[in-house]
Amino acid sequence: MNRRHFLLYPSLLFAIGMLFIANSCQKKDALPAPTTEGLNTFACKINGKNWIANGIPTGNKALEVEFKQLSADTFYLFIHTNGVEKDRVQLTLPKAVKGVNVLNYTLNEPFGVYYDNKFQLFFSMDAYPGKVVITRLDTVNRIISGTFEFEGMELVNKQKVSVTEGRFDIDLDNL
Repeated sequence: MNRRHFLLYPSLLFAIGMLFIANSCQKKDALPAPTTEGLNTFACKINGKNWIANGIPTGNKALEVEFKQLSADTFYLFIHTNGVEKDRVQLTLPKAVKGVNVLNYTLNEPFGVYYDNKFQLFFSMDAYPGKVVITRLDTVNRIISGTFEFEGMELVNKQKVSVTEGRFDIDLDNL
């Protein structure tokens, strides 16, 4: 073995060790990837902090979903979630379409709500419209997937919450 090969081994071992360390340091509460396979996931960032619907410790279901086809192009979708700190996210789309659905705070229009663990409700507002983008609507396999974001405001004290990087992937028959 020549000297050049001998010097290469410590560098190679160091690189392999760093890969193992980096892989083991990934966050366990990282947001799941946006998927369209019906994996029953719902997650987002609340004021920059990862939030995942999991129903723990409330004992409630992580996801409660209502879906109803209204016409060939529109449907009703209601998603209510429960999180680890007893906080919740809700998306209500009374007349949704595949693609972009703007979230406001108007009767019979799509809206989003974040419920914190102090029973404060933060509604999507006309002044800060958000959106839900339906990326997959499969009525045969009953899978609905999409992304969402909105800025919510508490109506009494005017506090705001930022809901970003939202994603959901739901198998309606296997919740």
